Amino acid sequence: MLDLSTLNPPQREAVMTTEGPLLVLAGAGSGKTRVIAHRVAYLLVQGVDPEQVLAVTFTNKAAGEMRERVAALAGPPGVDVFVSTFHSFGLWLLQQEHEAAGLPRRFAICDAGDQLALVKRCMREVSVDDRKFDAHRVLSLLSRAKNAGKKRIVPREAGQGDDYDLVAAEVYPRYEKALRAMRSVDFDDLIARPVAMLAHDPALRARCQERFRYLLVDEYQDTNAAQLELLKLLAGERRNVCAVGDDDQAIYGWRGAEVKNILRFERHFPGAKEVRLEQNYRSTGHILACANAVIAKNAARKAKALFTAGEAGEPVRVVAMSEEEDEARFVAEEIARQRGEGRPWSHFAVLFRLNALSRPFEEAFREGSMPYKVHGGPAFFDRSEVRDLLAYLKLCVQPEDDVSLSRVVNVPPRGIGDTSMERVHDWAIPRKLHLLEAMRRAAEIPDLPRGAAEKIGAFVALVDRFQARFREGPVSEAARALVAEVDLFSHVRAGVQSLEAGSRRVDALEGLLRSLDGYVQRTARPSLATWLQRLALDSREEEDPSGEGGITLMTLHAAKGLEFPVVFLVGVEEDYLPCAGIQGEARDLDEERRLAYVGITRARERLYLTRVAARSKRGKLLPRTPSRFLDDLPPAAHEKVDPAALAAPPQDVAAHTESVMAALRARLGGR
Repeated sequence: MLDLSTLNPPQREAVMTTEGPLLVLAGAGSGKTRVIAHRVAYLLVQGVDPEQVLAVTFTNKAAGEMRERVAALAGPPGVDVFVSTFHSFGLWLLQQEHEAAGLPRRFAICDAGDQLALVKRCMREVSVDDRKFDAHRVLSLLSRAKNAGKKRIVPREAGQGDDYDLVAAEVYPRYEKALRAMRSVDFDDLIARPVAMLAHDPALRARCQERFRYLLVDEYQDTNAAQLELLKLLAGERRNVCAVGDDDQAIYGWRGAEVKNILRFERHFPGAKEVRLEQNYRSTGHILACANAVIAKNAARKAKALFTAGEAGEPVRVVAMSEEEDEARFVAEEIARQRGEGRPWSHFAVLFRLNALSRPFEEAFREGSMPYKVHGGPAFFDRSEVRDLLAYLKLCVQPEDDVSLSRVVNVPPRGIGDTSMERVHDWAIPRKLHLLEAMRRAAEIPDLPRGAAEKIGAFVALVDRFQARFREGPVSEAARALVAEVDLFSHVRAGVQSLEAGSRRVDALEGLLRSLDGYVQRTARPSLATWLQRLALDSREEEDPSGEGGITLMTLHAAKGLEFPVVFLVGVEEDYLPCAGIQGEARDLDEERRLAYVGITRARERLYLTRVAARSKRGKLLPRTPSRFLDDLPPAAHEKVDPAALAAPPQDVAAHTESVMAALRARLGGR
């Protein structure tokens, strides 16, 4: 029997309201995942068929945790509940209905790196220099247009837009045409195409509405226009939609999320009931008082006030220093002092609005031999050697993938240079050929450099040979054979000067191959195409820093959903928090205030807000202004402190160091 007695009254109300639209406003640390899992289990206890429940969220990690919690509460029936990310659900629907979607049975997913490469190629086709125009920004405009259901981009009138509008308008149709030619979709297609199919196919819409009678959405404040439309089409007239989210934590407007979706929930789903979860189980009273005061200044929000049944705790400490080195030194010394109290390294997090602020802290931690990990830096799937191997594998599955072919045609160098490929490309376009098809006919292409046709033929033979080998299987052995034949290990070692850097690059390739090995071992009928599709989705994941043993350094965006006993929110200054507009765009002060709120509510026990009077920028020391958010803090909940007053007496540090060394000697001596 499902026990609901451990839930507080609003949580129970959210769980037991099963029919009709329901908005659960879940404040930070209020137990929203617990509520979702109990609600799914409660539906099953009430006799709902598990296959009629669809629960969606935004990351594979969150979906996995939700799946585990539901199974733990509901037992075997919970395993059959469809729990996934939005994009995974869209991929499932496209695979089920690939003919209706105009896709082949096997289609590829362009990951973020592929999309960027494709945008750059399309920019070159319209003679736009990707050194003058940021391809990331162009891709962002394409993404927003697709998520808004637009088939083309109409530049704004003169004086209202900028040149990026014009570039995006020219690139968009070429980008879409290139995707179709490559028999590929991008991430946005995984939502946009299902939306179009459901909107225009009443029979498919009816089947999906009958299959998924109960919809649950986590992190609803992060939905964009296309995701909202998908939910509305799936819900139909029944409107059994339970949306769980917090408008105060809507911090992804820059990537298309629309906070108005949660603010206007009842307009989209008439007759909606609203339940507010305001009891916080994470932070102390003083931390919550500061968070409430900062976010209360936002006018467009659903009013909430977090509270705790626990203690008020220590006041939030606001610390001002002269320069950034002083700020970093203070944080390092304060962590060292609290280490003397017995706290592990993993208790500490340094959060900042911009990655650029991390450097002095990294230097201070290195000087103090303090273990740390920067999260949100270059991701594994952005490493060049990993992308090279993935491009080879994609080409072996999808020979029409011109982006992957262009990446590896001369990796390792095999004498097929830019001049040769440019002439192949120019020859292929009027004949409407993919690059690999054109390369098969290299002998017909005029003006190729001497010997290029033979080298191109050898590359085509390599691709053909391994396409056949992957079809025959086993795929993991074929992948290792491919790496060996093109000698990728030697190539990545040769690209760096130190043995250590070379070993790291080889380890990265081995890591990807081990991932493929694991997939093959876990899967009854492994397919390289399926593994690459899953990988394209998984590579979007933020790495999970919660299990690391060192100090965590990360941006406020990356910190959402995490919590730490001790948090240092640094750089609390105007133009950093709130941040000045990026890439010429006006800043969104409401979203900046929500970012500050997210940062404050990551802290469980102790919170430090630090700033400096002057900070270096491009070699100049510039004065800094305290953040306006500091003026919002309640006097009773915070204190301004002198950094020197918090410093540990030298004898305390020395005693702690000696006790650590004594314990280490004892442990080593016992071996």
